[in-house]
Amino acid sequence: MTTIRLENISYKEEIRRKTSKPLIWIGIMSIVMFFGGLTSAVIVSQGSGEFLKITMPFAFTVSTVIIVLSSVAFHFGLISIKKGNYAIAKLSIATTLVLGLLFVVSQYLGWVSLNENGIYAAGKESTQESSFLYLITGLHVLHLIGGLISLIVVLVKIMKERYNAENVLGIQISITYWHFLGGLWIYLFFFLRYTIA
Repeated sequence: MTTIRLENISYKEEIRRKTSKPLIWIGIMSIVMFFGGLTSAVIVSQGSGEFLKITMPFAFTVSTVIIVLSSVAFHFGLISIKKGNYAIAKLSIATTLVLGLLFVVSQYLGWVSLNENGIYAAGKESTQESSFLYLITGLHVLHLIGGLISLIVVLVKIMKERYNAENVLGIQISITYWHFLGGLWIYLFFFLRYTIA
């Protein structure tokens, strides 16, 4: 009976190993198409010739620096786990989590700055440009919250020493998504800067 249970666990683990990476890439491609559609809509909207320019808040530049640093910290955490250095791994992943939260805060501060300068997300005083700006950055933050949840799971498992040099699949899935979110933000930042701002 115990042997059968162990075989079932091994079988489930093998299936998880084989499907996790393809599934994350399918999810990433879906997000790419989603944001590709949104940015295409911005370009099409500019065809009217009445597209107004918006000054990008400095907080969004700060966000860009933060997301890059968070990816570096996460990558350092993965390397540390592979070397069996749990103390450095915990510090690195915790740093990534804090930087991720700071990214969300800096986005919020950017929205506050926009609002204070009369650039609104919706309502009579909003424009299509301002609506696009809030929509695109807001949806990115929503996707990033999913990344923060995965970071918390990874951090808890590191604290319990569930990962090792041979078992880093969970970290690899999380770091792939996190790096993607960082790359996506950099693309969105420059896209918005040179189309809307």
